[in-house]
Amino acid sequence: MERKINYAIVGLFVLLLGGAWLGISLWLTLGDFRTEYTTYRVFMKESVSGLYVDAPVKYRGVEIGKVRQIELNPANPEEVRLTLDIQSSVPIKVDTIAVLTVQGLTGIAFVDLTGGSQSAAMLQVEEGAEYPVIPSGPSFFARLDTFGMELLANLNTLANRLGELLDEEGRRKIRDILENSRQVSAVFARQNMELEQTIQNASKLFADGAEAAAQFQPLLAQVETTAGAFEEMANQIAEASASINRFVQGSETGMQQFTQQTLPEVGELVSELRRLADTMQDIGEKLEDDPSLLIYGREQVIPGPGE
Repeated sequence: MERKINYAIVGLFVLLLGGAWLGISLWLTLGDFRTEYTTYRVFMKESVSGLYVDAPVKYRGVEIGKVRQIELNPANPEEVRLTLDIQSSVPIKVDTIAVLTVQGLTGIAFVDLTGGSQSAAMLQVEEGAEYPVIPSGPSFFARLDTFGMELLANLNTLANRLGELLDEEGRRKIRDILENSRQVSAVFARQNMELEQTIQNASKLFADGAEAAAQFQPLLAQVETTAGAFEEMANQIAEASASINRFVQGSETGMQQFTQQTLPEVGELVSELRRLADTMQDIGEKLEDDPSLLIYGREQVIPGPGE
């Protein structure tokens, strides 16, 4: 009786273990049954080497689905059609882009989704299409390949231009340019010597100006002294005028005597001075006309017959 009980326990244990193993296998294979997925399509024109079925689909580094199928596009063999299962809770917008990304140096690839702004509309199925289509973008290696091809093309063009430049005509032009550069350098050298001479002359001029300014200082001092003397004279004249005013105001009799006696004499003196000034002016005009008068004197007039 005990043997039958042991066999039953063993059989029940085997059944439980097999069911657990089957459930774990299904869970690992199919994923969480409670998660809902939405199917999308992606068409790529570049090689998808390294991408495999069940490869992860990531959005900003977070795994959100898997690659269900990889095949050529029946409508266009130059394209690869990818079928993706993405969690329905992830918003896929019209500006979302699918890019093929390679992990490190292993060569294993996955599909990376980028873009998807909040203001963009949700991606919908187009008329006549089976699933919504996510636009694809060039991968890093595709961009690197394009850049390398453009760089090689530019290098090839540069090599051709250099070949054209280094032909006989190009070498002649280069020689002409070098000769012109030599002539220009010689002109600049001569101009440099002239400029140096000009700088020396300017330095000498500044030195002479400084010396003249030093010599001009005593003259300025004399001018200042003379100005002071004139100022003192003006003060004395002002004091004299004040004294005369006080004298005039204090002595009316003296003023009358000055007016009756002294003023006529002063008037005669002024008349004599005017006549003297006229005489001097006449002498000056004659000397200006004939300077020899100052040495030989006035030419004597020979009297004529009967005089």
